[in-house]
Amino acid sequence: MRLHRKKDRLVVKVLGAGQQVGRAGILLSFRDNNILLDYGVDVSGEEPEFPLSVKPKFLDAVALTHAHLDHSGALPLLYVSAEPKLYANPLTMDLVEILINDFLKISKYYVPYETIELSSMKKNTVNMNFREKVVKKGFSIQMYNAGHIQGSSLIEVGFEDYTILYTGDFNLERSCLLREADLKPFKNADIVIMENTYSMYNHPKREENEKLFIDSLIEVLDNGGTVLVPAFAVGRAQEIMCVLAKYNISYPIYLDGMARIVSELTLQYKKIVRSYKLFRKAYSMVRKIKGWRTRKKALKDPSIIISPAGMLKGGASVFYMERIMEDPRNAVFFVSYQVENTPGRAVLEKGIFYSEKKMGDVKARIEWFDFSSHCGRNELIKAIKSTKKDAKIVLIHGEKEPSEKFKDYIENELNREVYLPSNGDVIIFE
Repeated sequence: MRLHRKKDRLVVKVLGAGQQVGRAGILLSFRDNNILLDYGVDVSGEEPEFPLSVKPKFLDAVALTHAHLDHSGALPLLYVSAEPKLYANPLTMDLVEILINDFLKISKYYVPYETIELSSMKKNTVNMNFREKVVKKGFSIQMYNAGHIQGSSLIEVGFEDYTILYTGDFNLERSCLLREADLKPFKNADIVIMENTYSMYNHPKREENEKLFIDSLIEVLDNGGTVLVPAFAVGRAQEIMCVLAKYNISYPIYLDGMARIVSELTLQYKKIVRSYKLFRKAYSMVRKIKGWRTRKKALKDPSIIISPAGMLKGGASVFYMERIMEDPRNAVFFVSYQVENTPGRAVLEKGIFYSEKKMGDVKARIEWFDFSSHCGRNELIKAIKSTKKDAKIVLIHGEKEPSEKFKDYIENELNREVYLPSNGDVIIFE
């Protein structure tokens, strides 16, 4: 008679993103292997906030989903005293270097690492393309397209007894820039650790949203106004470029700041974008701003200006906002989520803009368009429905109240076993 071996314990520790958005960090421990998934930083406040600590010398691997700082910004901390292998998409690592160098420049006083740790991190990186698999003693790592930003990956970790899928941020709806996330790993997973940022909200249909955005732009431009589009440098700026190219906008389009550098880098990765032809067209259409003379020129005639920061918290977008805000012919069109206590949120909710140099009422037209690169509620449900009936769901990267409601829905309507951990919580699967 064959005896079945009892499963060993899988331990999941939440270091960040537990009942909060951002500051991601998940530690998987099985037998003698310890694998860290993402290690981000929350930059929404005055000082950056890091995840709970982990001992780098005990890590057998680190895997990164994508470049955004709330998933990558704490990684160099791991290389102060150790050199764990870091598995990531090659474009992701190029973007991480840009974003972390900028983060160091802006927040150096508060950041407990320097460029030497960033260099060590790069030296210990193992590049992985989508669907590529690495097998090591006791575990495997495989990456799939996540559809969130350029290079973003779903991470599948295989142990002898378990297959774990960690989504990071993902999107099941294709955009002008990117293909939708790969559903294949959801079907294989025993445990899915997934974001639920928009678990109580469905995004508008993308085609309808694009047309509303374009019609609103043309209305302002035809009336002699300038439209500022504050956008995240990675992902959102390139998406807006592609939308403008898709609709053949004839007015001047300017691209500023880090968004220009990221766009140049994206051109080097043909297979990452959904339509390389459209992205090349978009890149050729925009006028690249490289100095103050071009910035002033961009404001002289009706034009579209795409510039970081997406929440008007620093960057060239502040310069433009200070100059367009008092003319009702102009407009500021937000295309990114505006975190509480940011200048962008104040503009949206109160019609007031503040910066180091200026504060006052915004007379320019104010609009917000939902170009989110996260799954909405229906897409999250679709992902869960594609899993095995006995798959366990761990919800992270969502605010407490909506996450609790979504947990109830998954348990009662989808009949799945669900966990909703806080930071510091440990889940043991036996």
